[in-house]
Amino acid sequence: MAGAISWKPFYSVGEPSLDADHKQIIGVINELIEAVDRGCDQGILKPVLDRLVKYTLMHFDHEEQVMQEHGYPDFPQHKALHDRLRKRTIDLREHIMFVTGRDMLSFLKDWWLGHIQGEDKKYSPYLEFASSRG
Repeated sequence: MAGAISWKPFYSVGEPSLDADHKQIIGVINELIEAVDRGCDQGILKPVLDRLVKYTLMHFDHEEQVMQEHGYPDFPQHKALHDRLRKRTIDLREHIMFVTGRDMLSFLKDWWLGHIQGEDKKYSPYLEFASSRG
């Protein structure tokens, strides 16, 4: 498995509280990477995955609130992406015995980094515009 994810400035969406959420989620993914690399069993992975589910749900609620406050026009589509990951992450936790740690990590790393760099970057200009008016 590839190494841990390092936060890079280009991951920033321009909102410190959302960046802090993303860093926290990446930190938990890094804990999963470490556990899988050590060969830990599902009993070790499950509590870390439980934390990831908790942080994911909290972050999505927070991010959706920020997008609505700033009038992000693509909010419904973005929320639909969140809803799908909410379900997939909960499904991963509930069916952890059927998923390899490496497959789980591959999915989570690809989804989160792709989402932050792609979809989340789309709302950044709306946050910047709102802060410049403020």
